[in-house]
Amino acid sequence: MSDLVLSRTWPATDTPAPTRRTPWLRDALRAEPDDGRSPHLLDEVRCDVLVVGGGFTGLWTALEILRRAPGTDIVLIEADVCGGGASGANAGYLMPMWARFSSLVAIGGYEEARRLGEASAEAVDDILDFADTHGIDIEHRRGPWMWAASSPAQHGSWRQTLADLARAGTEPLHEVSAAESRRAVGTRNHFGAVLDPDCATLQPAKLTRGMRRVALDAGVRVHERTPLTALRNAPGRTTVAHTPYGRVHADRVVLAVNAWAGQLEDLGRRMVTVASDTVLTEPVADRLAAIGWQDATSVCDSRRRLNYYRTTPDGRLLFGKGGSGVAFGKSGPDTLWGGALRRRELERQLARLFPELADAPVDAAWTAPVEYSTTSLPFAGWLRTVPGVCYATGYSGDGVGPSRLMAKVLASLVLGTDDEWARSAFTRPPGGWIPPEPVRYPGARVVMPALRAVEYREDRGRGVPALVKRLASIDPSDFRR
Repeated sequence: MSDLVLSRTWPATDTPAPTRRTPWLRDALRAEPDDGRSPHLLDEVRCDVLVVGGGFTGLWTALEILRRAPGTDIVLIEADVCGGGASGANAGYLMPMWARFSSLVAIGGYEEARRLGEASAEAVDDILDFADTHGIDIEHRRGPWMWAASSPAQHGSWRQTLADLARAGTEPLHEVSAAESRRAVGTRNHFGAVLDPDCATLQPAKLTRGMRRVALDAGVRVHERTPLTALRNAPGRTTVAHTPYGRVHADRVVLAVNAWAGQLEDLGRRMVTVASDTVLTEPVADRLAAIGWQDATSVCDSRRRLNYYRTTPDGRLLFGKGGSGVAFGKSGPDTLWGGALRRRELERQLARLFPELADAPVDAAWTAPVEYSTTSLPFAGWLRTVPGVCYATGYSGDGVGPSRLMAKVLASLVLGTDDEWARSAFTRPPGGWIPPEPVRYPGARVVMPALRAVEYREDRGRGVPALVKRLASIDPSDFRR
């Protein structure tokens, strides 16, 4: 009998440390406090489909299965609370996948890439409509997303993407001048950009907690603070999921565990888990207005360890930076929670781009794990060791919108539907290969300083030594959008 034993095994009665509660999640839990409808699993239960993970992917998948197959008996378990993982810690960018179009072309060709790009654009409207229909206040604002060059060396990073989009006969992104990119958010350190006008920002944890409510109302049995410890085959083509104090017998299992998927079979060879640091200021609407940033424009720059920044409806600045640390081994994601790992670097980048806001009072700063796939795209498939178990992972820092698409892929797999989602390019294992431990972590400790050195010199308009370039080039993931 094959089985899979996992290392993410928090005791079901423990409450995770307060350092894991982002401002998003604290506010969401105040808005929708515990209603007692998602207790620990303390028994042995049976269901048609078990969903592991109470973030965007898991909740969208449960709802998508019910939409297609009403009456399906679904159990969802979550090690923390719904929204306690990446879905409650991310920057809240809701955007199509057009900036990743070249990667989509590489895995599926131009026709499939265009189909997925168009579907991802529809997902933006679908998610906002879902929140409106179900009365979920996600604090969203429609506005353009800017893919910017925050140093001269980054200028033109988007040329291949624009060329591929033109070849596919679509032009959802348009290039703007350095002056326009500076005026949009009031910085002196933009050197050109492209814009996607059909985007939005939102409060991610409020969306997740609202989805939990909708799933419960639809009949999904949700058990929070119930970690999965093992999956084992059982007679009759069922799978038994073990938790600290209960078990679930299911015909099909969906693993929606994002960064923790690195401990599944060989998936760790296809993705790397890193930390992303984020700081959220107190409201500074008057100071944002003074530099000319008064709309809902959100930004990512073009460096590998990208900077990302946006504002909130109440006038706060969110500023983040990817690649602040790397996880060791399969259980590494559990170590990448808490205060910002490289707070000074985060503050230096904020001050470089927005010196007028460098001393803005800070509400909170945190770090959270992000899984970057070798293609920079999410992917899904079936486990080999435990039949009947499928997974999705690899969002590479952009999960709010794409999770809606991956839910369609997972629903098609679970329900045995032979459609465009079951045959999607997202179901093809990504190419590339990342060394396992004990090579990976020491290697990352060499590559990360090289990447920081490249950024430091490029930000100052200085050349990068050949040896540093060579070390930085062996980074197996691509942090550019």
